[in-house]
Amino acid sequence: MEVHLTPEQEAQLTEIANQTGAKPERLVKDALLRLLRDKSHSLAPTSELPLWRFGAVGPFHRRDLYDDAR
Repeated sequence: MEVHLTPEQEAQLTEIANQTGAKPERLVKDALLRLLRDKSHSLAPTSELPLWRFGAVGPFHRRDLYDDAR
């Protein structure tokens, strides 16, 4: 398998590898193995926030929010 990186991504990977003292190929392999091992990680889109229904609610008016409005 091949992974194609942009020159900027490759430079970032090389910089991280130099800081940690590891080879770039090993960093990529370790990251991929962690991703595959992590059962809770899902590539599916995150679920939407729950929709709470509090009954019929009309539009807010300024008088509903502020005491100075009449």
